[in-house]
Amino acid sequence: AEAIESALAQTHARREVVVIDDGSVDDTAGVAARYPDVKCVRQPNAGLSAARNSGIRESHGEFLVFLDADDRLLPDALRAGLDGFLVRPDCAFISGHYRMMREDGTALPDFAQWPPEPDAYRTLLQRNYIGMHATVMYRRAALEKVGAFDSGLPPCEDYNMYLRIARGHPVHSHGRVIAEYPRHDAAMS
Repeated sequence: AEAIESALAQTHARREVVVIDDGSVDDTAGVAARYPDVKCVRQPNAGLSAARNSGIRESHGEFLVFLDADDRLLPDALRAGLDGFLVRPDCAFISGHYRMMREDGTALPDFAQWPPEPDAYRTLLQRNYIGMHATVMYRRAALEKVGAFDSGLPPCEDYNMYLRIARGHPVHSHGRVIAEYPRHDAAMS
């Protein structure tokens, strides 16, 4: 619910929220049904990459942000990404930063999130400077050009996508904190 509410609470009002229920057992469809402006698509469990690919197919916008169920966007997240595209219209994706959160909702001390060097692809080969998928706003055309998320890479499908896109397209980081990433025992990382 918190992830959905954070997407609905964006200062940029034009947004589409699509929930992909990837065979969950935690009543994802029931939670999504509480929000009339949210589209929920249910599918048998096929993994994170398949869920992201379904999100691409089921959405219609020119720009996409992927938000996992336990993450939250800050209110200006979409605005920050769109502003980045206005400044850098040649980019395939724009990324920002995130804040780590304790289970009780308090922020963990900030840690260094270095932006990419002038060659983002080279930087990504050395280290994943993005770290959290919800901080990335993709241009749909770029995703369609490089192809679907690789379902053979369940824990790092996002990093693979960053590399595939940055290899042949300009990307940029605006450096603003736009998402919260809760740390808890059930988290993938």
